[in-house]
Amino acid sequence: MDVTGWDLTARLLGEPPTTKGVGPRWDESMMADPADDPTNARRDELYRLEDRFERLALLTAALAELAMERLGIGEDELAAKVAEIDGRDGTVDGRRTRTARPCPSCRAAVPVDRTTCQFCGAPAGPQGPLATI
Repeated sequence: MDVTGWDLTARLLGEPPTTKGVGPRWDESMMADPADDPTNARRDELYRLEDRFERLALLTAALAELAMERLGIGEDELAAKVAEIDGRDGTVDGRRTRTARPCPSCRAAVPVDRTTCQFCGAPAGPQGPLATI
C-alpha cells in the first residue's frame, strides 16, 4: 500500500488510512508535531469532557441505588425530584440551569461565577456544595 500524505495525516489524527491515493501530496507541514494541532487540543478536551460525564453518570447511578436500597426511596420518587429540580429555573428542559443568588448586602443578583457583588463589592456568600457541578 502506498502511503500518501493524507494517510500520514489521518494516522496522526487517529483516523483510518485511505488506500485510494487521494488527498494532498506530502510536504513538511504534515510532519508538524501533532501536539501543536488545535484539532488535537479540541479532541483532547472532548475526551476529558466524556470522561467527566462518565464519572458523573457513575456517581449518579451509585447515589440513586444507595438511596433506593438504604432509604427506601423509589424510582418514581427520584423521577419526581428530578422533574422538580429541572423546573426550578422556570423551564422543564432536562437541564439544570445555575441561577444568580441575591447579594446579602444590597440584594442585587450575583452571577454564579462571582464571589463578590458587582455592585457593592460585598462577599456573595456561600453557594452550596453542588453549585460548581
